[in-house]
Amino acid sequence: MQAILRGAGDSFILGCNHPIWGSLGLIHGSRSSNDITRRWDRVWSTGRQNLLRNWQNGRLWWNDPDAVVLTGDLSAEEFKFHATTIYATGGMLLSGDDLTTISRERLAMLRQMQPPTGMAARFSDDSLRVGTVRLADRQIFFLLNWENTPQTISFPLARASELHDYWTGESLGRHQGSFAVKEMPPHSARLLVCTQG
Repeated sequence: MQAILRGAGDSFILGCNHPIWGSLGLIHGSRSSNDITRRWDRVWSTGRQNLLRNWQNGRLWWNDPDAVVLTGDLSAEEFKFHATTIYATGGMLLSGDDLTTISRERLAMLRQMQPPTGMAARFSDDSLRVGTVRLADRQIFFLLNWENTPQTISFPLARASELHDYWTGESLGRHQGSFAVKEMPPHSARLLVCTQG
């Protein structure tokens, strides 16, 4: 691996199925999950694998959460869940779709994911239901319903804040104390942007 790194010059070296600790300092990016497929069980498992490895992103290398896929037979909620978990990694963004056939709505979602924040979400616990990224001018909340039943998910707000839905642009108004999204559908996600002022 040292020889590959020397020979690659200015190239970006992406490790996949590589020895983790033996790769420190020898690669620039690392696959952080299994291969994605267009099935809920795989979206669920790769999502958990990626988010549980968020701590590596920007510390050891840039995480590669595998390709985002926005075409196929998943439900609209499951596609949004998948896109939200990829965005929550803060890592690399690769598309796995034929962009000549993707719908206008899903292409808009892919564009909204660019550029990645570069910062991995921190989750409140290992349920991975509520994650957050603090940027200079805003805070992003990632709400994930991994379950097969509707769930109400809430999170605290440090101060009075304006909230809006990242994917739709919908304003959710001004809130303080805490905010709850009630009865989130199964396999769904919300990506909320919080600003003060």
